Amino acid sequence: MKTSTPSKQSKLAQYTAVAGALIAGSNVNAQIVYTDVSPDAVLDSLSAPYMLDFNNDANPDLVFSVQHLVGAGSTSGIQFTYVGDACAVGFPAGNQVIGAVSSSSFAVSALNAGDPISAAQNFGGSSSSALAINALITAPGAGTFPISQGAFLAASNKFLGAKFVVGANTHYGWVQLSANGTASQLTIHDFAFNGTPSGALNAGQMVGLENVNVEDKVSIKTTLNNATINVTPDLIGGLLQVVSINGQVVKSINISDINTTIEFEGINTGIYTISAQFEAGKVSKRVYVK
Repeated sequence: MKTSTPSKQSKLAQYTAVAGALIAGSNVNAQIVYTDVSPDAVLDSLSAPYMLDFNNDANPDLVFSVQHLVGAGSTSGIQFTYVGDACAVGFPAGNQVIGAVSSSSFAVSALNAGDPISAAQNFGGSSSSALAINALITAPGAGTFPISQGAFLAASNKFLGAKFVVGANTHYGWVQLSANGTASQLTIHDFAFNGTPSGALNAGQMVGLENVNVEDKVSIKTTLNNATINVTPDLIGGLLQVVSINGQVVKSINISDINTTIEFEGINTGIYTISAQFEAGKVSKRVYVK
């Protein structure tokens, strides 16, 4: 896709959030099916609707479109005209997306990376729902009133949580979207779903955690005084060591949380290796202790 590849730090933050949710939900073997829309699909009012098919079965699960709005109407006897643009999502076969549900309306939610998508969330949507709207309403004698609303208006790389039905099974997925500030353009970056029926996933989750290399689950940051290691929850219980250039372990602690700090106090000046050891492998970083 046209957006830049996330840095290792941002990937780690995402995997950490994913891991916490998966372990808490006993879903560490989630079968995530990921699709990169490459190049990104960029829609405007002249574009044909984008038919998104999560599982590639030739049955669209969501339909995205951008519409130019122009027309006239009335309310309580007041005549008005309107002009603007709107980004919308439609729901074939009764599929739904995450949003805020009330007795009279439904507002689509824009999720952040790591937000959970499961049966526990609120889903809605009948035929279509607005992602973003930007319009001007003019009523003679009353003036002109702007309308700017929708969770994806001027949003960059946010996630739409969805559920769709395949036969008798319900699946949960996400779509990464961006919309401009005038609601005249909608970009579809990528999408994914959990291939396990009724299985949860997190917004932005691209793989099951069991498929992530240990190097992508670990980040080591150092200062003159200490080293801090950040790991995904499944790596808690590993061993963090400071090893001298001749191979001697001069300090060692257990990794007891997703963030663990080891102090350099009492260690002689020199070059050392910070070594994080796990059953799945080892991650190391060279550091100078002053």
